Amino acid sequence: MDKTIFQLFTILLFVLYNCSENKMGKNMGDRTENKAKTITQTDWSGEWLFEKRPTGADVPEEQFTLTIVQEGNLIKAQYCAIANSGGKIDCESTKEYNVSGEVRDGKITGEFFSFFDPSGNKGKFEISSVDRDKIQWKVVSPSKGTFYAPDLCILIRKDGSVPSQNSESEAVNLLPIDYRDLERKVKFANQPEDWLQKSFRNKFDLTADRSVEIFSKDGYDVYLIENLGGDSELIYLVSVKGRSVMGGINIADSNGDSDTVKTFSINEKNEILIFDETNGHRKLSEKYFFDKGEFKKE
Repeated sequence: MDKTIFQLFTILLFVLYNCSENKMGKNMGDRTENKAKTITQTDWSGEWLFEKRPTGADVPEEQFTLTIVQEGNLIKAQYCAIANSGGKIDCESTKEYNVSGEVRDGKITGEFFSFFDPSGNKGKFEISSVDRDKIQWKVVSPSKGTFYAPDLCILIRKDGSVPSQNSESEAVNLLPIDYRDLERKVKFANQPEDWLQKSFRNKFDLTADRSVEIFSKDGYDVYLIENLGGDSELIYLVSVKGRSVMGGINIADSNGDSDTVKTFSINEKNEILIFDETNGHRKLSEKYFFDKGEFKKE
């Protein structure tokens, strides 16, 4: 091949290669830019609702609405929290934004204050997306004052019918439960929510070191609460309405170094059987049934 023709051919290949690379780089850059736009342009604006309504109830036991206004990566919002079936209302009739935050890494983080607390103490929150029409609200650091916003809940965008969450048909139900397979069947929370710790302490003068919700009935949530202080492991079964422990019974006690321990089982009929157990042999000592928030002894 003639040397001049060979040089021209080489130059042509070089030009074509660079054009292709530039085009590819531009396309990749466009895709990256579009992806970034998709992330930053997530629309959090609108009215969102969480509602806890037992089956057949005329009014919700708990309701939380969040009206969000988004301006770029900044948000402001007003919440309305209703607890104890309307007994506690943390709301404001006029437009006043008590929630503010920033969108970062696909989440909203910021601060809130309660309309119920005149001191203006602030807590910290996080909102994350569950899907297009659902978000999760989480209190990361509670306010030192009184507030009735849920510590954790899923809200649904109000643009049509909004199904209730945690209705009796969807309620937590881990029954039957037996002390012998407790750790295998349930997952205790090592740090119960502040309201549960305080309410349990006020009721029984004990610390709540671990907790787990096991079933719901008649508008009440039933928890196992574990106290690990001292030489004994104590477990209480308590009924909760709103953010208050209404009642409870001691259903397990390791009794320190004693060979005899108190254990329990709870069946699907909400019957609580308490045993004195020695070396794996059980003797029934007490029997209760749960009815309308109370543990009634048989």
